[in-house]
Amino acid sequence: MQQSQSYIKTEKKCERQHDQGSNKLIAICLNPHCDKRLMCCFCYQDYHSDHVKDVKTISQIQQLCKDSITKFDKLQLTIILQQKADQFKSVVQNINEQLEKLLQFYIHDIQQLYSMLEDLADSFVILQQGNINQFTNEQCELLATFHDERVLDNIEEITNFIGQRMRIQDLVKISNDLNEKIKLLDINEILEKNIYNEQLKNFVQSHEIKYDWIQPEFLLTRSPDVNKIVYQNEDFYIGEIKKDKKFGRGLLFNKTAQTYQYGVFREDNFVWGQQLIVDQKKRYWIKQGKWVNGKIEGRGIQAQFKGDYYQGDLKNDIREGFGIMRYTTGDEYQGQWKMGLFNGKGLYKYANGDEYEGDYVQDRKEGIGSYQYKNGELYVGQFKCGLRHGSAIVKFPNGDIYTGEYLNDKKEGQGVYKYINDNIFEGIYKDGQRHGQGIFTDVVNGIREIGEFVQGKQHGEHMVFKLLKDKPYCINIYDNGKLVNKKSL
Repeated sequence: MQQSQSYIKTEKKCERQHDQGSNKLIAICLNPHCDKRLMCCFCYQDYHSDHVKDVKTISQIQQLCKDSITKFDKLQLTIILQQKADQFKSVVQNINEQLEKLLQFYIHDIQQLYSMLEDLADSFVILQQGNINQFTNEQCELLATFHDERVLDNIEEITNFIGQRMRIQDLVKISNDLNEKIKLLDINEILEKNIYNEQLKNFVQSHEIKYDWIQPEFLLTRSPDVNKIVYQNEDFYIGEIKKDKKFGRGLLFNKTAQTYQYGVFREDNFVWGQQLIVDQKKRYWIKQGKWVNGKIEGRGIQAQFKGDYYQGDLKNDIREGFGIMRYTTGDEYQGQWKMGLFNGKGLYKYANGDEYEGDYVQDRKEGIGSYQYKNGELYVGQFKCGLRHGSAIVKFPNGDIYTGEYLNDKKEGQGVYKYINDNIFEGIYKDGQRHGQGIFTDVVNGIREIGEFVQGKQHGEHMVFKLLKDKPYCINIYDNGKLVNKKSL
């Protein structure tokens, strides 16, 4: 063992009882069977050779003591924090309320604070479960911040203490400054004073801007300078500015047209947020998203005053990609769009309870799809120009099933109709009715009938067979669905 430079000068003498340097102890033997526990710098190497692993220098002992004290402090800290957990939860809730207020202004500045609060919340869970060994080093350090009984005894002081540690006061000052200048961009208050039509005002207030959609590039477009600019035509801007230009978050209001732009500006240009506009037909719209040359690109919203509502992908302000449209009729479409029309896979829910799910081409059902009627009927098959057209399977509300062809929304061509009692018709359909050669199998009565059908009714001579027999045993003669004669064979 290397000689340590640390020693303790003491009245106690080295256990070897020599004179020179015996009062300068540099090591202690922790072996309980050793009779020479205290050692000076002259004699510790030779006497303890057989159990040198038990010899600890003074500096090592000091570190052991510190470690023990730290462990003891953590245990005390656990007990204190368990007693104060409810109070801390109240503090965290208080801080979160502050953060909600500040969130729309300086998100980037308080991300670290959110992270610390999440760690603190995780620590409470661990404490309440009694699993102190699960603490990470970061959580121990964070909890150690509050290891002060004087502070812990007063909840108001706790709030202030946490605020100082996490720079809450700086953020609150920013918030208060903004409060004075722009009233936190309280759009409801501004619109209350400047929009005259009550219905339009309610429409605007029911469509709050969705800041959770904002892209990072606009999240960090901020300026500390805030001002109100009033133009000669009484239009006004309230928000952040940079070098006398609109830059950052703000509201530009057009008094004459009763419209506004609310969101993020760059170099006087509106680049992200919500607009209330009037189209050529004098209809009001609320539109939200990323603005490029006055058009929305990417995810956005188009909501018409007293009209339809769209939320989804846009290209050059036209619905393109995936989106959801809710109509004033109560209908709703979810699916793919192209050039403002349904195109691709989609789901259309009708206000009457019907649902269609399948392919669309230019706003019309085209391709493969399924149509579920409110009454329970289900059509699965091909569509063309919005109509049932092609091969399909149809299940009717009573349990009957049709498998065959459709033309212009009606059964047409070869088809098989199976009844719930297992009777079956196989034959030709025209204009939705049985028309042409057909075979009717009556499983209940054990017979099969082959003959012509006209407009859904038996007509002419029909040969009748016993099931599993090749030869007919009689001929039934029909006139417009009525049996008029019967010939035995």
